[in-house]
Amino acid sequence: MHGVAPPGARAGRIMRTPRLMFSACATIDAEDRCRNAELAIGDELRAALEAFPGVFCSAEEAAMVLAEEVDELWDEVRANRIGRARAEAVQVGAMALRFVADLYESGPASQRYAAAARECHCAIGDVGPVGRTLASSHEGFGYLKREYESLWSAVRFDDPARPAAVRVAAMAVRFIAEISGRSPMQGLVR
Repeated sequence: MHGVAPPGARAGRIMRTPRLMFSACATIDAEDRCRNAELAIGDELRAALEAFPGVFCSAEEAAMVLAEEVDELWDEVRANRIGRARAEAVQVGAMALRFVADLYESGPASQRYAAAARECHCAIGDVGPVGRTLASSHEGFGYLKREYESLWSAVRFDDPARPAAVRVAAMAVRFIAEISGRSPMQGLVR
């Protein structure tokens, strides 16, 4: 990899930005939570680009880096560490945007990443459960994992992977925006 973080390079680092914490607030509307999730992903992407300025050299390389982030998200969901899961979803979103920008966009870096972010924003309504919020972190992870598996399938069979990478990023936004430390069932179960 030319400048991209090797798997495990950032293990244990938990991102705590005001945007990530604010996007968990139940008092703000869904659109603002999505916007804050997108901003948190953008912050993480900028930090990753500063630390590892190279680009992905192949779809396989990008997919494997993204797979590591998806695995780390699953570890946090399974352990019911929702704050950390949301932070991992930020990293998933950032790497999915980087996948699109590095492999499918041309021009200056800032324009490539902005184009990938716009495409992700447009896809948010097309991923996950239609017409309702995610019920739990497990459900959210299931939808995100399904999108990642579609991406890996596209890479493996040399199909267009760009739309699938955009969907992974969009599902990461939904996970961050819709999953908080409180499950919809909490308070109903005694």
